[in-house]
Amino acid sequence: MHKEMIKVPEKGTYQGQLFDYWADEYRHTNADHSAYIALNFAGVLDACRSKLYALMQYHRQHLADKNGADRHSRAIARLQNTMSGAAMSYESCFQRH
Repeated sequence: MHKEMIKVPEKGTYQGQLFDYWADEYRHTNADHSAYIALNFAGVLDACRSKLYALMQYHRQHLADKNGADRHSRAIARLQNTMSGAAMSYESCFQRH
């Protein structure tokens, strides 16, 4: 099977900047969609959702603590970057439309 290579615009040009922007946008959107499908087909979407929400709630409750606020903020960011977090993000975006 012969595959055609996609010609990438030269870096530093306006077309190159647009290409980078849309490639990043596609990767982000596609990652959320893939995570949603993978978790859904695995039959663990509900379990992941409840675990993610419980952990997010726990860390949000502790954001007011002076000593651990930074640690809890980092934990929330890590949770949002997980496969479960990506799937929940995709699901919430889908429900808004």
